[in-house]
Amino acid sequence: MAAYLPLLPFFIKYPFIKAARFFLDEEFRDIKEFLKSDRTVDIEAKKSGEQIVLSIFRKVEEPIFPEYGFICSACEEKECKSYCPKNAIKKEINWSICDLCCECFKHCPKVEGYEEIKFKAKESVLPFLYSRLIVSSLDDWVRRKFAVVMARRYREIIKREDSSFKKYLLALLFTDFKIKVSDGLNGKKNTYRVHISSYLKAPSRIKSEKWRLINKKLEKGFVEIEQDDFIRLIEEFLRERLVEKIQIDDEIKKLIEPSLKVIEPVVFEEKKKAGQLKFDKTDTSCFPPCMKKILEDLKSGVNIPHTARFAVTSFLLNAGLDVEEVITLFRSAPDFNEERTRYQVEHIAGAKGTEYDCPACDTMRTYHNCVKNCDTYHPLSLYENCMRNRSHTVKSYKPAE
Repeated sequence: MAAYLPLLPFFIKYPFIKAARFFLDEEFRDIKEFLKSDRTVDIEAKKSGEQIVLSIFRKVEEPIFPEYGFICSACEEKECKSYCPKNAIKKEINWSICDLCCECFKHCPKVEGYEEIKFKAKESVLPFLYSRLIVSSLDDWVRRKFAVVMARRYREIIKREDSSFKKYLLALLFTDFKIKVSDGLNGKKNTYRVHISSYLKAPSRIKSEKWRLINKKLEKGFVEIEQDDFIRLIEEFLRERLVEKIQIDDEIKKLIEPSLKVIEPVVFEEKKKAGQLKFDKTDTSCFPPCMKKILEDLKSGVNIPHTARFAVTSFLLNAGLDVEEVITLFRSAPDFNEERTRYQVEHIAGAKGTEYDCPACDTMRTYHNCVKNCDTYHPLSLYENCMRNRSHTVKSYKPAE
């Protein structure tokens, strides 16, 4: 038998798929057996897991994966049908009723090259599992950064997939994440219909204008979205999965301690950089509640939405901070990229000729960035009044005409 053969190509590129646990159960009795193993392949897997964690703090080259198609599509054997409790297999797997119990995949006929593809899957799944154990042992902000960076990385890999493989992959992923999707396409190429109960889980965190339900076509409880947006939806579901903390007992903590000693100094340096911002030119006690909340989230490593980033950046620049100080502030963001952040902050500061104003309170409320009724019309107006009452000299704020 070639257990889980059809899923191995997916595990190689996408080791976060939950069904990978069945594959690992075939290899190890429990996770501690892997952690204690001194086999070369397992030692290398642990080192690779360390590198995955370190990669969230630095630029890395895109990995090159071996290309395998969906093996079920070429299989003439249909014995697997008898093992499927959901009767989800006829000519092909009907992913809409499959629950990935993987009973059918336990009994695949062995084919040439099985051992190679199985080894490649282990090379991917074991390091990924180990990386999750590491981040679950570190500060919460590291785990949040890991979730954001890795989810975005996999989103880009999915987008580049060959269309024939992508079709099976997306079907597998909406089954894996339990995303309710109608019968595939809605008469249009690369268009999906996602049930509103699944759709709303992502836009509540994305907070982008195009994702608001009022801007989408809704029919019989299903929201129509393009394939790229569907992949963005998967990214958000994946981020939510990866931010979950794996419960680790003392024995596991001791087994991964050598790796923690390698990674903790890097984490400390990143945390030190993020804490370098000092508000010498401003009085933070005068900041409005919305800005305090955004700054607290940034300090905690929360991945704040773009609307909040724009608001706090424009607010701080108008309050007297310079570009370098604002860039330093964003170092604690889970998806921090210095080059991109510098471009955006300089643009808001007026490098292109237009200095942007901080959004007014009505706009802050529209994008759910308002946290308290301050009885004012603009965050900078509140800040200016507070500073004036304390006899500070501040530049007079006037909204752009």
